[in-house]
Amino acid sequence: MRFWLIVAAGVGILALNGCSSGVHTMSDWLRSGPWWTSAQAPDLSNRARELEAQGELRLAMAHWRLVRPIAEDPSEADREIQRLSQTIAQATEAHFKAGLKALEQGRSTDARNHLLTALRLDPTFQPALKQINAHFSTFPLAAYVSVSGDRPASIARKHFGDETKAFLVTWFNDLAEDTELSPGTLLILPKMEKAPPEERVVDQTPDHVAASRARLAENDLDGALALISAADTTDPEVRTLIQTIHLQRADQLITSGRLEDGQQALAMVAEGFPGKEAVAAELRAAFQRRQFTLDLAAAQDDFDGGRYRQCLERVDALLNESPDNREAAELATEARYRLALAHFDHQRYVDARNMLEAIDEQHQAGAELKTVVNSRLAECAQIHYRNGVRHFINENLQSAITEWEKALACDPEHAKARENIDNATRILQKIKNMP
Repeated sequence: MRFWLIVAAGVGILALNGCSSGVHTMSDWLRSGPWWTSAQAPDLSNRARELEAQGELRLAMAHWRLVRPIAEDPSEADREIQRLSQTIAQATEAHFKAGLKALEQGRSTDARNHLLTALRLDPTFQPALKQINAHFSTFPLAAYVSVSGDRPASIARKHFGDETKAFLVTWFNDLAEDTELSPGTLLILPKMEKAPPEERVVDQTPDHVAASRARLAENDLDGALALISAADTTDPEVRTLIQTIHLQRADQLITSGRLEDGQQALAMVAEGFPGKEAVAAELRAAFQRRQFTLDLAAAQDDFDGGRYRQCLERVDALLNESPDNREAAELATEARYRLALAHFDHQRYVDARNMLEAIDEQHQAGAELKTVVNSRLAECAQIHYRNGVRHFINENLQSAITEWEKALACDPEHAKARENIDNATRILQKIKNMP
């Protein structure tokens, strides 16, 4: 770990956190050990919401990660983890941009606070770390991003104008003298008096642009970005190339399923930049597909756990979104069949029939159950019909109508029951209107 990086980031984060809140959240964090059980899941969930309300987004997400493996239904934790990941990424980018704007306006304190807040939200966010090291180190330091073939001696030649100062490169970055660095490695170097102009290349932007384009053509995005980052970023051509690289990186990350990383890469591209909206639409669709998969998995969990109605509610919502999804349709059919079977077992034949009406005729077990249910309903219809006739003979017209209505509920095609209801209703009306 590089000493000056730890000092710069650590002091800033402590300044933003404050001692009292740090002790409080840390004690809560230490209490959340592996001994948590499902009984504590609600407490952890509530604590996660409290931490989020206090602005402790990363700790809130950590609590949701503890909830997920112990909760009976982890879907809420999955949703909260995904939402907080997006919120953290957006907040990190927003504070980084606010820090850059404050630097441009000469507001040093505001700039430092925003950059350190970005690092607190995401300690791996290299752009903010680079700005902190370049502008707020207690020792005059500069950030350097390595390119292909860089070694301590070559970096010393480029940065100090003197290969013999390679020891400074190795000492400040804990490197061996013969280390060959991977492209894009962030190094911290002491600022020293620059070598005379005749001993170094004054303007390498054209070479950087050409070399970066060559790397980009080879799909070496890290190498391309490392090269172009060393060029003059006030040059419109350089800015365009940087955003092109970020856009291509976002597209690749989204394609590989790393959606949050793709979202961060896309945030580095200016609004209105050609191609950004198409990649953004692809990102939204990818998030929707992933959420669809998560919801379908939750519905399957409900089915496996015997929660058929909850399963059906989930999967019907998914089918409203994607009616042609075969897996969701098959799961809905199975859930309806299980619910219909439960109605049948409890002699709720009308409810069973209503549930079976939405089942595909190709579902063999459902078709067989439908036949049995319709037979039982026909029997029930006849029983209610005969009961109605008996009440009618006994001049209990209202009870007769009630029984015939039950017969119609069992068999909507029972013509005699419908006819008798009409006759009994007319008789009741005449009795009511008698003088």
